[in-house]
Amino acid sequence: MKYSVLIGNELRAIRNRHNMSLKELQDKTGIYAQTLSEYENNKVKIKVCVLEKILINGYGLDLFYFFKTIYENTHNLEPIKTTKWILVRKTKKQKQI
Repeated sequence: MKYSVLIGNELRAIRNRHNMSLKELQDKTGIYAQTLSEYENNKVKIKVCVLEKILINGYGLDLFYFFKTIYENTHNLEPIKTTKWILVRKTKKQKQI
């Protein structure tokens, strides 16, 4: 499955979980309802900065939460508890706090 499809599906799922209409989301984000619908239906690709604007202004969520949820859903994982990670330098090493 393409990631753009997963992104659109998750955007719709979050909006439904918040019991919000496209018009209400438009009012919070300043992005037209038609454009939001196109993102949710995977008709157009969404830029990361626009995705971040929708998540933060519309729902108070961040990109980490959004992509973590997609990852957990596609890998049939239990939700990750409160674990924080810091990238150490620009390597793949990570340090848990």
